Amino acid sequence: MKNSDKNNLEELLLEQEEKSSLSEKYLRTIIESSLYGITVVDENGKFEFGNDSFFRTIGWRKEEIIGQYFMKIIPDDAKEFVMGHWQGVQTDRGGFHEIKIKTRYGEIKYLNVSSSFVEIKGKNKVVAIVHDISENKKQEIKLKESEEKYRDLFENAQDAMYVVDDEGNFLKMNRIGLQTLGCVKEEVIGTNISKWITQESIITVNERRKKCLSGEKVDQTDILEIVRKNGEHRWVEIKIREIKEGKKTIEIHGIARDITENRLLKQELKKSNKQQKLLCYLIQGTRGGKTRALILKHLNERSYNAHQLSTVMNMDYKTIRHHLGVLIKNGIIGKGNDGYSDLYFISKNMEEDLNKFNEI
Repeated sequence: MKNSDKNNLEELLLEQEEKSSLSEKYLRTIIESSLYGITVVDENGKFEFGNDSFFRTIGWRKEEIIGQYFMKIIPDDAKEFVMGHWQGVQTDRGGFHEIKIKTRYGEIKYLNVSSSFVEIKGKNKVVAIVHDISENKKQEIKLKESEEKYRDLFENAQDAMYVVDDEGNFLKMNRIGLQTLGCVKEEVIGTNISKWITQESIITVNERRKKCLSGEKVDQTDILEIVRKNGEHRWVEIKIREIKEGKKTIEIHGIARDITENRLLKQELKKSNKQQKLLCYLIQGTRGGKTRALILKHLNERSYNAHQLSTVMNMDYKTIRHHLGVLIKNGIIGKGNDGYSDLYFISKNMEEDLNKFNEI
């Protein structure tokens, strides 16, 4: 080989060596300045290399980790899961996964890991890039716990709770709600609220929906008359909260309390008050009140026909018949037949009121 050729070869080799050195230096600079943690693990699972970001991320010092088995930083409850991923990396040549680690102080962290199975200088290695997602994961865990708590409160609430979409279709309903309707979940979810309420209540619901869509402020409490699966009518007081996405209502969360017994009690009380006022009017506010009071006094003891009352009260038969007609017309007394003549008696809905009146 000529000296000139030899010199050219040496220069070429030197140039390649310099380029290789520059490339290695460039690559190392990138690795060391990376915000992501980068590590190399040998085929036995021992750490060989880690950049500064890697050690900051995992919360261990370099001298505590290099040469150590990677399971050192894995908490006991995650070891089986991580081992499965390690075996997967060796068989499918890498991938993305999420792992849980512990720092040297026992703090739990969550990492996103991108791993690759490579050959370096004839030896199998795993190169991994890690990113700390602990804050996001903690928020995710809190959200999940919050959802589980809400689900528990929802299912075990003492009042009926439900969720409908913006068209009134049921999305969710708790146990008490299903009991109120007398149904199982499959019979309710997906159906429209209009299927379970009276026509009058449908008008109330539709008016409320129109006001909500127009942005008008509406009273958050309503009373609806529902129709159970068996046809029974009951009344519920509902309170709702709109869930919006921007300005659009996407869901309505409702709480319904069964007020049927309370409502019926008020109706009976109102009816009773009207009956008492009527009784007072017929006895104290009109002519013949004393006669009607005597008739009621006798009928309160037992049933009589008109002739018997005329005799026991020593009054004209036609007068007795007139006052009996007034009392029947106003629902104070009723009449039946014993096979011979009409028998008169105090109507059941007036017995309690009459006793109160007698006390007064």
